[in-house]
Amino acid sequence: MSDPRQPTRALEVLSSADEPAVGGDGEVVPEVEAWQRAADSGASASHAGGRAPWVPASAAIPPAIRDDVVDWLREALPNEGCGVLVSDRYAEDGGIPTRFVGMQNVAQSPFRYIMDSGELLRVSLQIDDDDEIVWAIVHSHVASPPYPSPTDIGLAAYPDAIYLLASFASEPPEVRGWTIVDGAVNEVVLERT
Repeated sequence: MSDPRQPTRALEVLSSADEPAVGGDGEVVPEVEAWQRAADSGASASHAGGRAPWVPASAAIPPAIRDDVVDWLREALPNEGCGVLVSDRYAEDGGIPTRFVGMQNVAQSPFRYIMDSGELLRVSLQIDDDDEIVWAIVHSHVASPPYPSPTDIGLAAYPDAIYLLASFASEPPEVRGWTIVDGAVNEVVLERT
């Protein structure tokens, strides 16, 4: 029997007529076709049989920070929420997140997220100035499991970070961690510190 978490084909990117074409700061939200191409490339790469060059068996998240993440993502409902976890070291080096930075989802969609580019730039520069790193990219799935979608895989751009997903398909929300490198997806067991 196949693993139900693994997509067997490229998923269709959902859209609706009432989704904005422009985000909160006037940033143009990519067309559905662009998202579909990313989803398709992610789905094909995830079946390439590759494995990430590093896969920490587990990573620790302090309970208060995990709670901050879940609270922020819950506030974004009915849309996906997003943000970043920050640390002084990557998980593979034993790093533990020291803070969560919630970000604006300019897509304002229950099917995808786009971090506000200006906000992400400001946060990234501050992280760099403080000699910190992006420990995890965080987002929620409104009604699907906390497994990276083909779109998530196709758009993954932080190979050293964990991808933390929270699913609000049930209560309490399920939170899981993944590495995504060159289309290879591997689970990271999340421990509470």
